[in-house]
Amino acid sequence: MTGLAHWKGRLRIGDFLACWSGSVGDTIPHRHFAAQAVFADDPVEVIDSQGQRYKGRCLLIEPEAVHCLLPASDAELWYVEPTIQFGPPNDLKARLNGVKQVHVTSDRGTGFWKAWLALEPRRPLDARIVRAAKTIDRLIEAGPVRLADAARESDLSLGRFRHLFTAEIGMPFQRYVLWRRLLIAFDAIGGQHSATEAAHMAGFSDSAHFARTIKAMFGICASDLMIEG
Repeated sequence: MTGLAHWKGRLRIGDFLACWSGSVGDTIPHRHFAAQAVFADDPVEVIDSQGQRYKGRCLLIEPEAVHCLLPASDAELWYVEPTIQFGPPNDLKARLNGVKQVHVTSDRGTGFWKAWLALEPRRPLDARIVRAAKTIDRLIEAGPVRLADAARESDLSLGRFRHLFTAEIGMPFQRYVLWRRLLIAFDAIGGQHSATEAAHMAGFSDSAHFARTIKAMFGICASDLMIEG
């Protein structure tokens, strides 16, 4: 198999979504925590752990599914937090429903994508959770962020706040914090900070910790993203 030597493009991070836009370089069979949707004008191909090939303009890969995405000159790779409890934004949902979907299954079948597309988008957040989110961003650089710190201004018990946070944000507290760390780190890199500086600004212990998190979440090596220490 021959392909592109390097990935070339941009990875954008949100609160529960990330999107790679550009070329797809050489890959090896791997798995990652995030669910993945691959869009391309020309059909792209994935090989699963059993050697089965999937080909299409919209590939939906289940969380933790072992797969190898073959090189492509131009594609969009969307990554979705699999614990999310609300549906895709309307524009992404319309895009997903507007093309023929090819499902790349895991040992658990195709449960994530079918369930996620049936959910409604997130509603505007409760004001208490908006305040909590601002607290999280303020504390992130220092390292660990505790639920109790975020709950302090809510006037709720810790148990009630935990329930409200998950219901409003749509994912467990620490998963949200992790996405915020990634977003802050990538914003810092976009602002010409080094990977080490970005890692510290986002509360990662060092650039190696940041790189391991990227690999676990998205299956992409930091070196493929041209991120250096």
